[in-house]
Amino acid sequence: MNILITGGTGFLGGYLVEELSRKFKTVYVLSRQIHLEKFKHVTNIEFVSGDITNLEVITFEGKVRSEFLDSIDVVLHAAALYDLAATHSATFLQNVVGTQNILHLLNSMKNLKSFYYISTIAVGDPDTFFLEEDQLPKRSNFTDAYSETKYLAEQIVRENLSKKYVTRIIRPGIIVGDSVTGKMSKVDGPYYFIKAFNKYAKFLKYASIIPLSFNPRAKLPIIPVDQCARFISLLIERDELQVNLKTYHLVSSESPSLEEFLNDLNDMAGIKTHYFAVKQNKLHNSLLKLLGIPEEVLPFMFSRLSYDKTSTLEDLPEIKESTYSSFKHILFGKS
Repeated sequence: MNILITGGTGFLGGYLVEELSRKFKTVYVLSRQIHLEKFKHVTNIEFVSGDITNLEVITFEGKVRSEFLDSIDVVLHAAALYDLAATHSATFLQNVVGTQNILHLLNSMKNLKSFYYISTIAVGDPDTFFLEEDQLPKRSNFTDAYSETKYLAEQIVRENLSKKYVTRIIRPGIIVGDSVTGKMSKVDGPYYFIKAFNKYAKFLKYASIIPLSFNPRAKLPIIPVDQCARFISLLIERDELQVNLKTYHLVSSESPSLEEFLNDLNDMAGIKTHYFAVKQNKLHNSLLKLLGIPEEVLPFMFSRLSYDKTSTLEDLPEIKESTYSSFKHILFGKS
């Protein structure tokens, strides 16, 4: 079997290529670069020149193009733009138009068996209490371009199901660093808080109580990048292709509450500050900005969401092995 991966040169994508190279005859990685040094040890990888923002996606033409497309059994669309500094138009082009173009490409693959779309739990409405696997909630208000464009992209995937191949939507949680090495590609998600604590720990040691605008019961739906890639690989390997559409939530078990996470940060920094929860206010937003925490993080600080994992637990019982307690010391940079 042959698989085509988009986003294989990204942080999660690199782990996916490593995992899937052990299970597929050939792993084709769509890339604007024809070769990357980090994959030189993978013998069954081939780079395919292309760009998801172009309608045709792949630059092959004529007979070579058709023969290549006919050789693909599985497509994994993991490419996305996640950059809080990016413009809405750039994010829309990559996440929405790019997904539309991939769906268009799938129609030319005669032997395609399955399509895996990497969505995100950010499609959930933080003002509700439960995100079901099999449904995309009705939502019109968004606080950032990433969640909005990924929502629209998943909506397009759901509206364009095919009888020729099965579709799987995978919604990872907030991806954090490697659960073994701690490797992380950039400051993101909980790392904003870790960075702020490292910077202001000396001040916090003298503050016994700090009013903080947050929901102490809000859950941090995190997942280490290596575990996320392994779980995606297992889902692909086990797929019996019997159901036309399935959705999975890849979120670690025992996800910490925000209060638990802040207390662990205290332990990391050796402080005993108590964070007194207050309602959201403008002063709090200004304080976050001063600490270097972007406003896009706010929905997770007040979210009441929990995540349905019915199909995930049925098809991927190993998800129970991913627990916050088992990798938090790595997350906080402690041996």
